[in-house]
Amino acid sequence: MTIKQISHKPPRWDQDNSIYFLTFCTYERKRYLHRTQIPEMIIKNIKFYSLRLKELIAYTVMPDHIHLMVNVDKVKHLSDYLRDFKKRTSKEIKNVLRVDTPHIWQRGTMDHCIRILPGNEDYINHLNYIFYNSSKHLEIIPKDFPHHNFGEAVEKGWIEEDFCQKPLNFPKKFEMYE
Repeated sequence: MTIKQISHKPPRWDQDNSIYFLTFCTYERKRYLHRTQIPEMIIKNIKFYSLRLKELIAYTVMPDHIHLMVNVDKVKHLSDYLRDFKKRTSKEIKNVLRVDTPHIWQRGTMDHCIRILPGNEDYINHLNYIFYNSSKHLEIIPKDFPHHNFGEAVEKGWIEEDFCQKPLNFPKKFEMYE
């Protein structure tokens, strides 16, 4: 008699032609990403590798993690994007910071396929969360935070310029994205 291994991981649900919210962290949550030259290099690579995707909607670079919202034609393109982005930025971060560590990025990425429903509540909540991060973690209002594309979102009319200038009571459900 053989015993069947039961995975403790929930099944992955993915879908081509979808929008994804992504979170990935530095290894052991080391605060590498706001050191000199690093945020600009990270953003340059986010934009460069996003040319493989349908659309880069939003991003924020925090000291120890990154949030992205992207639109993809094929889920495989998203996997390729993340693999190549992490590989390239690992080399660049190690070079700039002169660190000799085997890992820059934590393995894996938390992803969520955005449900497009009437009113787009899931989309709007995740977009807001990306820009809320600078207030939550660093107490910097989004319009004053330099490491995201908040200005583009304001120009497109997706979010108000005064977003997060007053304290927000974001739902507890968003705590899971850290």
